Amino acid sequence: MSLRLKTILGVALIEAVLLAILLTLTLNYLRTTNFDGLDQRAFSTSDLFASTVKNAVLSYDLATVESFTQELLRNEDIVYVAVFGEGGQVLSSVGSVPSDHDPSRLEKGSHQVTDGIFDVSSPIAEAGIEFGAVWLGFDMSALNAAIDSAKKWSTLIVVGEMTLVALFSYILGAYLTQRLSELRRAADDIAAGARDVDVRTDGRDELATVSRAFSNMVAQIKVSEDKAERYHNELAEANATLETRVQRRTQALTEANHQLTATNEQLKNTQEKLVESEKLASIGTMAAGVAHEINNPMGAVSSNLQMCQTYLGTYQTWIERSEALRDGSDAQANQDLDQWKQAQYVECLEEDFRDSLNDALVSVDRVRAIVTALQRYATQLHQEKGNREPILLKQLVTHCLETLAPPEPLSITVSASLTDLPQWRVHPDDFRQLFTELLRNAIQACERKPNPEEGQISIAAQQDGQRWVIHVVDNGVGIEAADLKRVYDPFFTTLPVGQGMGLGLTFAYNIVRHHDGVMRVQNRDVGGVVVTLAFPLSLSDQAINETADSA
Repeated sequence: MSLRLKTILGVALIEAVLLAILLTLTLNYLRTTNFDGLDQRAFSTSDLFASTVKNAVLSYDLATVESFTQELLRNEDIVYVAVFGEGGQVLSSVGSVPSDHDPSRLEKGSHQVTDGIFDVSSPIAEAGIEFGAVWLGFDMSALNAAIDSAKKWSTLIVVGEMTLVALFSYILGAYLTQRLSELRRAADDIAAGARDVDVRTDGRDELATVSRAFSNMVAQIKVSEDKAERYHNELAEANATLETRVQRRTQALTEANHQLTATNEQLKNTQEKLVESEKLASIGTMAAGVAHEINNPMGAVSSNLQMCQTYLGTYQTWIERSEALRDGSDAQANQDLDQWKQAQYVECLEEDFRDSLNDALVSVDRVRAIVTALQRYATQLHQEKGNREPILLKQLVTHCLETLAPPEPLSITVSASLTDLPQWRVHPDDFRQLFTELLRNAIQACERKPNPEEGQISIAAQQDGQRWVIHVVDNGVGIEAADLKRVYDPFFTTLPVGQGMGLGLTFAYNIVRHHDGVMRVQNRDVGGVVVTLAFPLSLSDQAINETADSA
């Protein structure tokens, strides 16, 4: 839509609204003033006629009443005249008198007329006593016709005025948009490549301001194009020497690349040495732990075996003396043998000998357990895992508790949140070992309390964002703050010697990490430990998808 058309339509719309308001107010004023004038004339005529015929009605002079009635009917706008006596008796009536004389026909004003006749009435009264009434009917057709004629002429005037306004608006719009048309043609010329474009800039209105801004824009375009051409020439000159610069830069980059390669090789060698050092340190730590764990039972084995050798020599001496005593009956020899038996505690040798051998066997079993644990640890690190299988965590935890058989006073709570968990697809043996180790540690921590009968363990699970989170909480003795960083080290344990090898949390940590999880061990403010396991939601998503596929 062009600006010219917008101007015409806008002015026409404003003019139409204003004329509509003005016409409405004028017609309402004309109608109101005419109706008010008719009301005043009708009621005045009725009252005056009632006063005129009052004496004739009181004297019952019907001829005079009839004469007044005929005289009044000569007015062109009066349709009928009727004079009523007492009891509604018609004394005189001329014109189109209505058949019924119901007072409801009377209108309070001409604006209430619906049948074209304005019915008015005035009482004939004397000294406050009503002796009759006069009825007059005024014809409103002439007044209504005059009002309708005024409406038609007003409408014609409005239409004519709007036509003239539209014409003048068109002329004004053409005049105002003439310079805009010039600017549009100039813009088209510039878009086509022309730069010698001249537009008028005379005047002080907004269009003149736009024209001057347009001329400045054209001048700036010329300057910018000149600069661009100059830069293009300079770029062409620079491009001529670019190949030589590129060769020099390429040679410099090649040398830098060789240096980076050498540096990277050095860093790689250094990293390999660091990794090897860390491996050696880990092996040294493990060797120290293994040596410490094995030396204790081996020392017991050595001590018990030495004791057994001593006991065996004593037994041999006793047997030799007993044989010698059997060959003779020397009383002194028997007395010496009894004294020797008492000095050597021969009566206790059998029990001590058995205890020493049992201790040696126990120590050997402990060495075997340590070696087995080392084999399991090495196997867990390097063995290929089988396929994952779906499990229900609540059933697995319940099975682990049945296997551990915790003492009766200990309170263990498995939250209902484990029941709400979907199936997880994991390595079942690893997860059984994971929760067996965690629950065993919690049980041992509660048993080491001064009042172990108050021990409590709880297991709960929840979904936290994109992870499944499991909490194993106990109120046991807790862990020293300095030892929290070492709980995952192989062969580190806070239990007394002989009660643990320190591989439980190491196994648990490796199992959690193998399932893309995170494990954290923390002390509780109220005492005890909370172990937090976090696994990705994909553990359950895989199980759900495969269950749906198998169905």
